[in-house]
Amino acid sequence: MSPFRWSRLGVIAVIVLVLVLVLRTCGASRELASLDSGEKIDAELTLQAVTLEQPDEAGNLLWRLEAESVNYTPDNQRAELLNLDGEFFQAGEVIYTVTADEGEVQQNGETLYLRGSLVATAKEGDLTLEGEKLKWQPKQDLLVMGAFEGGDFELVDEEALVENDAAAVDEGAASRAAVRSVDDLLAATETTAKKWEVANAEQIVAEQASAENVPVKGFNPQFEAIAQTISVSNKKNQVSLQGGVLAKSKETPWLTFESDSLSWFTQREVIEANNPLKVEQYAGEDYAALTDRMVGAVGKAQLDQSIVSLSQSVRLDALTQPLTVVSESAVWDVTAETVALDNPVDIEQPEQKITASANQATLDLAEDLVVLTGEVRAVGEKNDARLAADRVQWQTSSQDVEATGNVLYEQAADPEISMAGSQAVGNLERGTVVVTGGESGDVVTEFVPTDF
Repeated sequence: MSPFRWSRLGVIAVIVLVLVLVLRTCGASRELASLDSGEKIDAELTLQAVTLEQPDEAGNLLWRLEAESVNYTPDNQRAELLNLDGEFFQAGEVIYTVTADEGEVQQNGETLYLRGSLVATAKEGDLTLEGEKLKWQPKQDLLVMGAFEGGDFELVDEEALVENDAAAVDEGAASRAAVRSVDDLLAATETTAKKWEVANAEQIVAEQASAENVPVKGFNPQFEAIAQTISVSNKKNQVSLQGGVLAKSKETPWLTFESDSLSWFTQREVIEANNPLKVEQYAGEDYAALTDRMVGAVGKAQLDQSIVSLSQSVRLDALTQPLTVVSESAVWDVTAETVALDNPVDIEQPEQKITASANQATLDLAEDLVVLTGEVRAVGEKNDARLAADRVQWQTSSQDVEATGNVLYEQAADPEISMAGSQAVGNLERGTVVVTGGESGDVVTEFVPTDF
C-alpha cells in the first residue's frame, strides 16, 4: 500500500482534475470550447488499497488507517473508507489498534468516525472494546464507542460537535433519572447476572436488526462490562461507562456490578460510581447462586483487593442466613468475608423475627457472626425479649449472644423478667439469658408474677 498524508488528498484531487482538463483539451478542443459554462466536472476521487496518515503540528502521527478503498470528496474535505485496519497514536506511540467495516475522516483529520463490527484494542492494560460505532478525537484524548452524536457520519463543524456532545450528555442524564435511588435498584426482581444474560441476548438480536442501540462491551482478563456508551481517556487510564451499565469479574470472587454510570480506572483497578451501585456475589463462575448483595447511593470497588465501599442509604442482604443490614456506610472485604459498618446500623433477621441496632457493627459472613458496639439494642419478637448493652456478640445461626457493659435484659413473656448487670450470655430466640454482675458479683433481678 502507498501511504498518503491526509493533507495531500486535496492536492491529489486537484492533480486529477488538471489531468482531466488537459486530456479533454488535447483530444477535443472544439467540444471543450462549446461546453455550457454551467457544466461541472466530477472531482470525487476513489482510491484502492490506501494508507491514510494524520500527523500533528510537530509531525508526530495521530492515526494511521489502511483501507480497502477510500472515496474523497474535496468540497467537504471528507474521506470515506471501507474495510479498514488502523492504529491510534499518542506522543508518537501506538496506543490502540482498530478494525472496522467503515470509516470517515472529518475536520482535516481531527475526528475519525468508524462503524460496523468494531474492535479497538489497547496496547497497554489488555483492554479491548467491541461495538458498532466509534469516534476518535486524538487532540482531546477521547475515544468514544456506542451511542453518541455524529455516529451516522453527518458532516458537522467543530462547534456543532461540541454542542451535540453536550446535548448527548444531557440526554443521557435524563435517561438515567429513572435510576436515582437505592430503592430503584432493589426494586428490580432480576439479579445482575440474569440481566447480563438478557443484555447479551438482546445484543445479538439488535446486531441482526439494527446497529442503533447495540451495547458496547469492554473487557480485560479480570473484568468485563456492557454499557450503551463507553468513553476512554488514555492519559488518565479512565474508562467511563454510561447507560445501563452491567459488569462482572472474570475470576474469583465472582462479583457483578450494576449502575447507570461507572468510572473504571484500569491501571489502578478501581471502579467508582457517583450514583446508586449494586454489587452482588455469587457462589461460582456460572453466576447461578446469589449469596450476598449490597447497594448504596455512592460506591467504589478496589478490584484487585475485592474491597467494596458504599455510602449513603446502604443496604446489605446476606441471603444465605438471611440477614438484612441498613446503615449509611459499609466496607465489604469480599475475600475476608467481613463487613465493617462505622455508622449507626439496623439489622433484621426476618425468619427468626429478631432485630438489633447499634452505633457500629462488624459482620463475619463466613462465621454468621455479628459484633455490635455502642448503645446496642436487640429485640426477640418470639418472647418479647429485649437486650441492651455496650457490646453484643451475636451468633446469627444459633441466636446465641454474649453481652458486656451496662447489660439490661427484659422479657415480657410469662414470667416477666428484668435483669441488670455487667455481663450476659444466652439465646435470644429461646429467651434464656443469664446476667452476671462481673467482679462485684452484684446482679439485679426483678420477677413480675403473672397474677400481680
